[in-house]
Amino acid sequence: MLRYTGTRFLQGLIALFFIVTVVFFLARMSGDATALLAPPDATPEQLDAVRVELGLDRPILVQYWDYLQGLVTGDLGRSTSYRVPVSDLVVPGMQATAKLALVAFLFALVLGVAAGALAAFRSNTPTDYGVRLMAVLGQSIPSFWLGMILVAVFSVSLGWFPAFGDATATSIVLPAISLAAFALASIARLTRSTVLEMLSKDQTLFERSKGVAPATLVVHVLRNSSLPVVTLAGIQLGALFSGTIVIENLFAWPGVGQLAIQAINAKDFALIQGIVIVNTLVFIALLFIVDVLYGLLDPRVRRPAASRGKKKRPTTTVQPIDVMETV
Repeated sequence: MLRYTGTRFLQGLIALFFIVTVVFFLARMSGDATALLAPPDATPEQLDAVRVELGLDRPILVQYWDYLQGLVTGDLGRSTSYRVPVSDLVVPGMQATAKLALVAFLFALVLGVAAGALAAFRSNTPTDYGVRLMAVLGQSIPSFWLGMILVAVFSVSLGWFPAFGDATATSIVLPAISLAAFALASIARLTRSTVLEMLSKDQTLFERSKGVAPATLVVHVLRNSSLPVVTLAGIQLGALFSGTIVIENLFAWPGVGQLAIQAINAKDFALIQGIVIVNTLVFIALLFIVDVLYGLLDPRVRRPAASRGKKKRPTTTVQPIDVMETV
């Protein structure tokens, strides 16, 4: 298990290093940032002063090395529009985004697994058809359109929940539902298919023939069907963290998504770079956790590929044949 975990951790570091490198050089290739930050009537001397202040007068490889050293110590650079360290802006925003994403994830995971399992155990019934219809709608309706419908119904018409901000505890309900709709539908569909597959296996049929209690049978089926669901849940959690831009701007939620839009409008490359790297780090960390859980749930995953594909030959003893007896 230690070797398996170390391999996955090393792969995550390599992926993070690759993303950091790509983001750094793409930001430098987009043009001279000093022309965007300086006043329109700035003189060449003023442009040079801004370039020196931002450290853009040094060779690109020196800038890259300094940026990597800063990342190791947690320094994401300095925002050119807010004039503060990027970490001072990204950390509070990531806390708000994490709150929204985790609430949406728990909502999607609990209801998705319950709905998918219920549809599988009641296959080809009105309950199954209803769950499948809701899953298709959840994957088809855009999240921003669903959010606007929820605001029109539950905020404007009924007045049950706030339409924007995070002033009250109920402010998270509508954005969490809008964000969780696609993940809930995906988890429900996968849970239904995996549970149906497990119900048709000989092991489950044998347990039914022995008269195992329904509650015990449900627990066994869900446990044996958990591996694909755990993988999808981890991917959906990472997608929820990185896909909150539209929902946060729709509901004025003070997270990283809203901060990213402000950074793009202000052409704040340092802040945009920091947001991308932090989102990438969170996504890679979540995938690493999913890989570790997968290895704990299924010991076969921890074995090397060579040993998994190698089959032991049966050690049978060949008896000599008496030719005279066969005549």
